Amino acid sequence: MDFYEAVEKRRTVREFLDKEVDFEVIKKILEAGNKAPTWNHNRNWSFIILKTDEEKEYAFEYAKKIADKFDAEKYLNIPRPYPVTLGQKMYAYAMPRQFTMLKNAPYVIIPVFKSKDLNGEYVSELNPFSTIWCVIENIFLAVAAEGLACSMRIPLNEEHDIVKEKLKVPRTYMIPAFIGIGYADPNEKELKQHYPEIEKQLHFGRWK
Repeated sequence: MDFYEAVEKRRTVREFLDKEVDFEVIKKILEAGNKAPTWNHNRNWSFIILKTDEEKEYAFEYAKKIADKFDAEKYLNIPRPYPVTLGQKMYAYAMPRQFTMLKNAPYVIIPVFKSKDLNGEYVSELNPFSTIWCVIENIFLAVAAEGLACSMRIPLNEEHDIVKEKLKVPRTYMIPAFIGIGYADPNEKELKQHYPEIEKQLHFGRWK
């Protein structure tokens, strides 16, 4: 698949087909992740792979609690002085699926990167965090190139430490996201996307 075609086809899904994925394809996708730039040239990251329902239910107990208690209808009907935004519509759709979009994926990939904590006092101190997101983007594009799709959950509040402890991640490592990989359900509802006009994003020489 052409690179630009992969970029165009990449999208986040929350419904997967009950269809197996060849693990050799998963390894190929993760190798693409390994081609990402690395701030210290050491590529200090690893991947935890979850496949069974038991593994996913154990790891994502927190996500299930969040999803089960979220009332999308109530959220969308909160009195607001403005119409419901696109972002709010997407949030209402996504939140009830925060657990199933991982559990129903044939594989869940959890990247971990070496960093005791995040200190954003200086942008350069976020180098480990920036690098792992380069890895994740490579994974996303490789998934699209293989005709597959991804779901993604970023750990919420204490969820990071809960999952880290459950999966026995070393103290000096952190988790940026949980990534479900599988075949997208073609019948899943596709929400409208916002795409900015590139000409309006360009600033030459300085902002104004």
